[in-house]
Amino acid sequence: MTDCPSTQISPTPTFINIFYVSPAYSKKHAHMIHKHNDTLELLYIADGSGRYQVGEREYAVKAGDLIICNTDILHGEAPFQEHEMTTYCLSFTQVREPGLPANTLLPEADIPVLTLTESSQHLLAELMTSIYRLVHENDNWKEIYSHLALGAFRLAERAARSQQNHQTAVSRKHETLVRQITDYLNHHYAEPLTLKRISQDLFISETYLSHLFKRETGISPMQYVIHRRIGEAQSLLSETDIPISEIEDRLGFGSSTHFTIMFKKYVGIAPREYRKFFLSAPQK
Repeated sequence: MTDCPSTQISPTPTFINIFYVSPAYSKKHAHMIHKHNDTLELLYIADGSGRYQVGEREYAVKAGDLIICNTDILHGEAPFQEHEMTTYCLSFTQVREPGLPANTLLPEADIPVLTLTESSQHLLAELMTSIYRLVHENDNWKEIYSHLALGAFRLAERAARSQQNHQTAVSRKHETLVRQITDYLNHHYAEPLTLKRISQDLFISETYLSHLFKRETGISPMQYVIHRRIGEAQSLLSETDIPISEIEDRLGFGSSTHFTIMFKKYVGIAPREYRKFFLSAPQK
């Protein structure tokens, strides 16, 4: 007598928590780039718009969008921009999708920003507000809000599969191209870049490159370069004692005047004041 082959049943995703961010809080405290181990996050934009980074790529996002943040993938609000978005974030573990690593809902190459139908937006908004209210009312509601969270997960799962099925060859090509541009900028941002040089190195026309990148990320390629330089400058000023003159040369600003002007524009204070603040801050 032979044994019947057993059917392996994937574990049900386990709801961890829900987070809500109001427009007022979002404006003052952008959630910068971070990642989570063994956790999948579903971030729903309930209101407003902005830019959000997932992996090496920034995306323009708006109300009604759902952002899939797979485990171990860097994600967060794009720096140096005002954020006035209302968001809900559900976190899960024990997520198992066929052919994908644990706690992953979409292949890494796919677009992680899902545009939901109007009915799905309405349903997900209702689920998010209900889950948040129940979680913060009383732990006795745990069984109910866990079921509602699972419902929200299934909705996201369905939307992800639908997007995979309907994603055209053209949109896949655009996504690959924007990732290629972003990767290039991340490797060369400290060099004396121009749009002409970028387009020549990538064999893409200047007009097409600029239009595609801005449409998909919300900023121009040269703005992205400035953001990367300023972000690196912040790290060097707060974490090292490298002279400011060396930092501005290393990051391609050209002159101390240009560096100071750009730094104050995006950070709010001059580089010397920024370093002084961190040097005087109490060590943890």
